[in-house]
Amino acid sequence: MAKATIYTVGGAVQAGGGLYITRQADHDLLHLCRDGAFAYVLTSRQVGKSSLMVRAADQLAEEGIRAVIVDLTVFGVQITAEAWHLGLLTAISDQLNLSTDAVEWWRSRTQFGGKQRLTEFFQNVLLAEIKERVVLFNVCKSAAKAGRT
Repeated sequence: MAKATIYTVGGAVQAGGGLYITRQADHDLLHLCRDGAFAYVLTSRQVGKSSLMVRAADQLAEEGIRAVIVDLTVFGVQITAEAWHLGLLTAISDQLNLSTDAVEWWRSRTQFGGKQRLTEFFQNVLLAEIKERVVLFNVCKSAAKAGRT
């Protein structure tokens, strides 16, 4: 059996384990999320952005606020706007375990534009099915890395 360690090399610090030092950014991000504010977390590589996000999502969940973490880089860069919108809705739907099939819902409304469908999905599906508050975290790696996906 491997010996447990408090150190994490690369990636987010494991929830409930590892060593995490609370920073002012932890308090600031939680405050912004609770207030429903739009926020960016911008800084250089390997300084704790992912750990900050995961920790905030966990704390919000403890308060009854649903958190969704979507990695925008998995959608790729050589795709249509329609495919991007559908990828986003599918990721959100899967994490929130919505009963509505996002793909079927999307395809049944092809007479509308992508932005309109996206907005209607949030208003008529997500907000109808999820009664709790929802915070959406978007992860987007650097443009140089995203271009390689």
